[in-house]
Amino acid sequence: MTEHAGFGPADEDTEVHAGLGAAADEPTIVRVEGEHGETVYAMDTDGDNVADAAAYDDDNDGVIDRIGVDTDHDGTFDTELRDSDGDGRIDAVFVDTDHDGDKDVAALDSDGDGRFDRVVADTDDDGIIDTDVRDTNHDGRADYVGRDSDGDGRRDYVATDSDHDGTFDTVHYDDPKNNPLAQA
Repeated sequence: MTEHAGFGPADEDTEVHAGLGAAADEPTIVRVEGEHGETVYAMDTDGDNVADAAAYDDDNDGVIDRIGVDTDHDGTFDTELRDSDGDGRIDAVFVDTDHDGDKDVAALDSDGDGRFDRVVADTDDDGIIDTDVRDTNHDGRADYVGRDSDGDGRRDYVATDSDHDGTFDTVHYDDPKNNPLAQA
């Protein structure tokens, strides 16, 4: 149940069916044991016997550690919300934007204030993060953007807002020939 959203037997003696006595317009929530012994709460919101979301208590301590969501109803959880520090609050979101089975965008709340302060992405689907956007002073606005568009492992450019006024005031290009202002 970690990646596939289908309701299926949790073990040979347990079979999960949509409905379970609930009205057709009410979501069905089923508690099952996951592949690794974790407690999984799967939810079928449209009565098609396929989970639309599942909450995982990986260590069975009563606190949800992660939530998988099937946003496009294709039977695969393409979005994962995670409580990575065990405080009961979501601090990371991972998304498979191109539906290839690999998460290619991550939003992170590094200081636990409830606001995401870093977003990283693999925009060319090569398995390497090439875009990095950060809010270093946690004011809700990006003040660092780095991009490696050619995949050489070095940022092509880095833009920073050093005085945190909402306007990027410094842009550094790895290769000055790539600076659009230098080409004008």
